[in-house]
Parts: sequence; structure tokens; C-alpha cells
Amino acid sequence: MNKPVYPFREIGIGHYPMGNTPVSPEDSKRLPSLMNLNQAAASSKLVYVHIPFCDSICPFCPYPKAFNEQGARKDYLAALFRELEMYGMTPQIRNCSVEALYIGGGTPSVLDEEEITALFEQLQATLPMHNIEEITFEGNPASFTAAKLKLLQALGVNRISLGVQTFNDELGRRLGLLQTGEDSLRAIQDSREAGIANVSLDLMYNLPGQTMQEWLEDLAKVVELDIGHVTLFPLKIIPGFGLAKRIASGELPACGGLELEQQMYIEACRYLESQGYSVESTYDFVRPGGHHVYSRKHFDDYLDLLSVGLGAFGDVGGYAYQNVKLLPEYVKKITSGDLPIALGYEVKAEDLPNQFLAMGLRRTAIDRQQFRRKFGVFPEEHFPELFDKFVKEGLVEIREDTIALTRFHGLFWGNNVCKEFCEEQIKMAFPK
Repeated sequence: MNKPVYPFREIGIGHYPMGNTPVSPEDSKRLPSLMNLNQAAASSKLVYVHIPFCDSICPFCPYPKAFNEQGARKDYLAALFRELEMYGMTPQIRNCSVEALYIGGGTPSVLDEEEITALFEQLQATLPMHNIEEITFEGNPASFTAAKLKLLQALGVNRISLGVQTFNDELGRRLGLLQTGEDSLRAIQDSREAGIANVSLDLMYNLPGQTMQEWLEDLAKVVELDIGHVTLFPLKIIPGFGLAKRIASGELPACGGLELEQQMYIEACRYLESQGYSVESTYDFVRPGGHHVYSRKHFDDYLDLLSVGLGAFGDVGGYAYQNVKLLPEYVKKITSGDLPIALGYEVKAEDLPNQFLAMGLRRTAIDRQQFRRKFGVFPEEHFPELFDKFVKEGLVEIREDTIALTRFHGLFWGNNVCKEFCEEQIKMAFPK
């Protein structure tokens, strides 16, 4: 590999703009106005529900989480249901149409059947879900059971997302995973037998001591199982986390360098495309029928995203926000009658060209003509210095109708390209 364009690979941009300003007690009382919750105009929305509980805290996971304990789950769900009610009673949410729902975490599959039923009853009672196209339920193969999957299918779930990470049990032990390869195979089979054919998998690569052959074996298992959608994440070693400490102490072998990570990514692209998958984003590969409605409507259509639960990111009525990240604080805010928002940002018209490119290029390409129709100029005219840099570095290709990340150089560095369109004060809100 030649000298890297960037010193490290960024994580993907999931939301833009993001809440980046602490919400004061005074602003907290103004949130319904800032979010235009009292406006009754009908609109389409996406909904994200965060379930933070995990049976084991993975030593590499940066997401808001809490150890699975029945009393904590009870208190959290009571607060979560109240947050849903607070939104559901507003004119904007009552008059919207929820088009896709994603229940993520954490590990939603640790909920028991009674809790799952109560959660869906609350969602149906508080949100207009009559036109919903897709409901995704995320979880760990070790905590999904055949009975839970049958219940989820009966409740309307039509997509399961499994955090497999690897089918290789030795690599899984190094990561501290609960599940084995056998657990993952069982969860996939149980999902299909329950009538949920759309199963998506997460895999991680450049794991401690992982070889290219081991990586290709994981990919071959995805193809063998006829998985419609697979998301590939490079492992991020976060300083201070347990995995970083075990590697530093010599207890675990080190991960490969950036050159191996790039080779693994390119080999994955080539192999999966040879097996009928297409590159849908900087992370995602799909076969026909495996497309993710929630992602498409979020990244391509920029639908409002009503997010509830611990640490959840949302964007409603022109206001981007993030909920508080600590469980006691979340419960306390809800109990006091406040929306549990910690950070906020009023989206401005000048943010929208940046949003179009920051989120759009994560999907590998943007419609150049559509950008001109929306904003009056072509992208490379609006951001001449950036696009001049990208073209010189071989990161993007400008065509008549599209601007696309190049294969495979631009795809590999795609998240870095996307982040270049973030305004500085918002850029700082993204983790490294």
C-alpha cells in the first residue's frame, strides 16, 4: 500500500447533522417547540429504539450499554415507555406515518418474552405504525431462542440483525464473545423456521491475530448460508478498553496494520461481488431481496428519525439530538417529566448540502444532478477544494450524473471522505 491518504480510518457517519450543544434546563423546556412537536403536519418517519442491556460487556464496544439485570430492565422499560408516550401524544408524531422501525442496542434479544410483548404493545399504542414496511430486531445469537423468534414474527418483525462478528470460535474467544459459531448457525436457522427470512449479519475483520484465510472462511460461511445482507466492520481498538489492555500486555496477539486491513476489505469486496452481492455502502453488501428499508430511507431520503432510549441519536422537526448516556440520569429525566435529551442542534439550510454528501457518499455514490436541482450548483462547484483533493487522491470519480467513491481506494477511505463534509463544530461530535 502506498502512503495512506489519512492516518486512520474513520467510523461511518450514521447521522448528520448531530446534536453537539449541551441542552440547558431552560432549553429542555423548549424542546417541544424546537422539535416542532406541536405541528400537526403529516409526515413519514423512522423510529429507533435503544435497548442497552447485555449479558456480557464486549471489550471493544463503544455504544451506550448496561449489564443485564432484571431490576434495571424493569426501571428502564418503564422510562422508555414513558418517553414513547411523551412523543406519541404530540400532534407531529400522532399525524406521522412510521415507515420502518429498528430495535437495536445493546442487545435487545436479552429481553424476555413478556418484556418483548410489552414493548410492542407500547409501540403500537403510542406510534402510528399502520403503514410500516420493515421492523428490524437486533440481537446476539446466544440470547435469541426459537420461542422469542416465533413471538417476534407474530408481532410483525420481518428482519433480524445478528451480531455474529465471527464464526471462528478461537477468534471469538479473543474478542470475549458470548456466542459460538454454533450459536450463530442455530439463530439463523431458528429465524428462518420462525418465518423471518430476512436475516442480516454483522462480521468484524482485522481481529487480533486473524489471518486472511480465516477472514475468507468467515465470508464463505455467509455465502454458504445464503445471507441476504452482511455488514463488515473493521475492529477498532479503543484505548483504555479491555481489549486494548489485553493486546498491550501481550495476552492477545496484535491486530494487523492498515495495509492488512485494506487487503481484507478489498478481498471481501471482490469475493462477495463474485457471489452475487453488491456494495451498498462503505460497510454493507446485499444480495437481491436483502436491502434494508430503514437504511435506504435514512441515508437516501433523509426521513425524520425519532430515536428513543439511552444515548439514542435522532432528528425530528429540524432538530438533531442525542439522549443522555447514563442509565440513572435517563430514568431521572423521564421521571421528572422531561425529554431525556442531552445534546441538541437546530438544523440550518446551509447544513443540507453537507448532509447530502456526508450521508449520501456513505452509500458509495450521490446523484450529481439531484444535488444541483436542490442547491443550484453541482457538488464540485459548492465544495471545489475538497473535490479537487478527492480527485487528485483518486478517492472519487465525477461523472455526468453521479459522483462515486472509486474502487477500491475510495470505498476503503469512504468514511473519511464523508467526514470531510462535516462542519468543524459538528465534526467534533463524532467519535474517533
